[in-house]
Amino acid sequence: MPDQLTTVAARWTVLPLPSGGAEAVENVTVLVRGHRIEDVVRGPVNVDADRRIELPRGIVLPGFVNLHNHALNGPVFRGIVDDAAVAADTIVYDLLLPLGDLAGEVLTDDELRAVYRLAVLELLRTGTTSVLDMPRAQHHGLLEAAAELGLRAFAAPYVFSTRDEDASLAAALAVADRFDEGPDGRIRVGLGPHATDTCSPRLLRRIAELAGERDTFVSIHVAQSRHEVETVRVRHGRTPVEYLRDTGLLGPRTVVAHGVYVEDGDLDLLRESGTTLAHCPLTFARSGVTVAFGRFHRAGVRTGIGTDAYSFDHFGELRAAGLVAKLTSGDGAAADAPTLLAAATSAGGAALGGRFGRIEPGLFADLIGVDLSAPHLQPVRDPLRNLVWNATPADVAFVMVDGRRVVDGGRVTGCDERRVVDEAAAAVERLWRAAEAAGVLPPIERTPA
Repeated sequence: MPDQLTTVAARWTVLPLPSGGAEAVENVTVLVRGHRIEDVVRGPVNVDADRRIELPRGIVLPGFVNLHNHALNGPVFRGIVDDAAVAADTIVYDLLLPLGDLAGEVLTDDELRAVYRLAVLELLRTGTTSVLDMPRAQHHGLLEAAAELGLRAFAAPYVFSTRDEDASLAAALAVADRFDEGPDGRIRVGLGPHATDTCSPRLLRRIAELAGERDTFVSIHVAQSRHEVETVRVRHGRTPVEYLRDTGLLGPRTVVAHGVYVEDGDLDLLRESGTTLAHCPLTFARSGVTVAFGRFHRAGVRTGIGTDAYSFDHFGELRAAGLVAKLTSGDGAAADAPTLLAAATSAGGAALGGRFGRIEPGLFADLIGVDLSAPHLQPVRDPLRNLVWNATPADVAFVMVDGRRVVDGGRVTGCDERRVVDEAAAAVERLWRAAEAAGVLPPIERTPA
């Protein structure tokens, strides 16, 4: 019911600090009415609630905001990009894009939906309540799976100039016209120019204009490889970030992914324009490349966390962000737990409209509860440190999106998880065999069933 009151109480609740960080506060009750947080009460509370969620040995925090993701790619690339011999600078063009394109040619609509359903299942079970994804425009499965299972989804359909850019843009706008639910909706659709080396100045200027006209968001890959940086320098005589500035795309509506090879002056442009950077360290660590959260954070660039294309485990991504920052700086205090949690929640929420990502009255009730009672999380001296450095997706007790509990006891509600996994695995196996036949993937030996 729209006016139903739910109380959410745990031993600790993660609340925002005025400085922008986060703190774990004891003896707090979050009151949720309908889709939104009605109040945050410190101390005893006596209300006539319709439902009560209690986690006496756990912690409640805003749901993770996955600020850069490719839901199709996670299941499709699993076990392929790990230990891959393909160079980091060419893996996108030599392997990832060809395999993704082939998925659209080989898999049926039902098979694509099955793969997307598996991705959404994984996202929810790992504590993600909102995701900014970049699918191909013809792949509606992500939006359908998110609507079905309860995830808050922001889709930025790919737009390219390396193909027919007018047709590519028209296809993305058609997806927005069909699926976007508006500011209060759980399904949003923006624009996803692929990257600075695959989009012309004309296309980027048009997208900047459309983002303003439609009051929508933009997601784009920026400085993710040396090849991209060199290509933009040769074509346009500037860095990828300068290129975005000159085409009007920098600004609070834009999320730039990766920024591995941005220059110091680029960081100033990102900070001054209010652009958000989505940091995905594990993607590059898999290829032997380090990209440090601390560099962006110290420069004052609003930085969120994304899982990109290989695994959707936000806990693992947070730890990678922290460990890479510590290793590259030589400072064990770099990228501490409160800073990382703010990046994973409030920074992403602010980038996507500011209606979620913090536990505050009036915001959407997107919450997760993590049980800290397991052996690997006990005893608890600092709950935020235990959460960031020791918790796993298996410790997620519940997930609430838009005031509705979508994960309970570690299981997605109303979902036959075994069927989801089996259907997606069969679809991806068929795609892999087709990719081997097409020379996109090397063949492997299989044991007969």
